[in-house]
Amino acid sequence: MISFDVDKNNDLFIGEHGNLSICRDEKATMRVCEHYVRAKRGEMLHKFDKGMPFWSSVFGANADLALFESVFRERMREISEVIEIVSFSAQLIDNTVKYLAVIRTQYGVVEVNNGRV
Repeated sequence: MISFDVDKNNDLFIGEHGNLSICRDEKATMRVCEHYVRAKRGEMLHKFDKGMPFWSSVFGANADLALFESVFRERMREISEVIEIVSFSAQLIDNTVKYLAVIRTQYGVVEVNNGRV
């Protein structure tokens, strides 16, 4: 797999050769996983039914972490390089949902969390 790489602000950046930076295999799969979970349901023009339902799962008075996990797992299954979600944990800390997922891909095991950015 090949994907554009992003910096700590989730922005594309110019690599050492003067072109948009790309990443491959394990790192690329991790980036795709991160982007799949960051995409809000309804924001993609041609895929309104895809994305995370943040408003119904974690934004609001009562965060539904079980729903968030279920949709997270569903989204990861859409990525052909993902073999399985080894573990997933989420908790509400100071009105912010923090999650960590360990994902086995065809390239190796990666961690995806909302703390990277």
